[in-house]
Amino acid sequence: MRIPAYALWLESVITSLLTVALLVGSMSAHGTLTSNDKKIGELSNANCLACHDGKKLEVAGLGGKLRPLRTIKSIKFAASVHSDMLCITCHRNITDAVAPHKIGAAEPKVDCARCHKALWETAEKEGLTNKKARLGLVVKNIEAYERSLHAQPNKDDKSHANASCDDCHDTHYFNIPPKGTMKRAEWRVTIPSVCGTKCHSDELDDYASSIHGQEVLDKHNLKAAVCTDCHTSHEIVNTSLNSFKLQITEQCGGCHKENLASYGDTYHGQVNKLGYSYTAKCYDCHGSHDILGVQDPNSKINPRNRLKTCKQCHNGKNGMKEATPGFVTFSPHANAHDFSRYPQMWITSRFMLGLLASVFIYFWLHSGLWHY
Repeated sequence: MRIPAYALWLESVITSLLTVALLVGSMSAHGTLTSNDKKIGELSNANCLACHDGKKLEVAGLGGKLRPLRTIKSIKFAASVHSDMLCITCHRNITDAVAPHKIGAAEPKVDCARCHKALWETAEKEGLTNKKARLGLVVKNIEAYERSLHAQPNKDDKSHANASCDDCHDTHYFNIPPKGTMKRAEWRVTIPSVCGTKCHSDELDDYASSIHGQEVLDKHNLKAAVCTDCHTSHEIVNTSLNSFKLQITEQCGGCHKENLASYGDTYHGQVNKLGYSYTAKCYDCHGSHDILGVQDPNSKINPRNRLKTCKQCHNGKNGMKEATPGFVTFSPHANAHDFSRYPQMWITSRFMLGLLASVFIYFWLHSGLWHY
């Protein structure tokens, strides 16, 4: 059920008013709870936001050279999970409120992973793991990220990872809604833009024209597939790995359960279940980011294109017979329960069931009369 636009607008207005009040209260509290040290008092959230409010876009840096000034929207910051924290809790290397800031060499730069791990260790020592279960989930996500492709050094610049936390999550506005809520569903459909705009622009272009992208970006279908449904969010691995190739079939089947079951009955599916990745999988036939409906003339599974798709594997090399026109008669998702799509299989199945029943009835009757 879609929520009316005016209801969402009214909700946003109320949220804005509440967050402004929250920010004012938070700033006041931070002004009194930081420390007796004068420098820390000067670095209150109110003073930080006085400069980083967007009114001033540049600031004089070292040597008088202008450098861009990060803009923080106070209302969005007040609604984030970090709103009750001091700026210098994360930006510990900033030691004064003068532009340009003097950077403390002894203090570490902002590190999301280190901070959350330290908080979780404290929670474990104090026996607050149940109360702070969400923090524990964050730490698990960090551990998954550290094993992922994103955490590996970038091939063009080894000093940086392929992607860091702030590339996907804006740390100043971070506030993922709870699962099962309409806000969570609305947030979820923004994921393709987050992944594609900054890093994966080519993939986003393919996705935008695909059947999944059209449902999400054009029709705003909250249930259609987005990047994380196939690649996961923090456990992203290289797509060339066998583990990913085997896993992606199950990922597709999470939405397309009937097609996964019928695929599992085929030779391709049976070999895949045994742990071998060389047979055809979902994306081999349907594509990956550019998946189109069967009626689309550009679809890999359109009747006009199927032979070419089959020849990707069945090309006469490595012991594989070259695909002939007969290959396109193969139905990888055929089942005996869908008369509209597979009438031949439905009729054949019913005939075989009738024949089997007739044989048993005949011999039961024959044996009964003979016994009599």
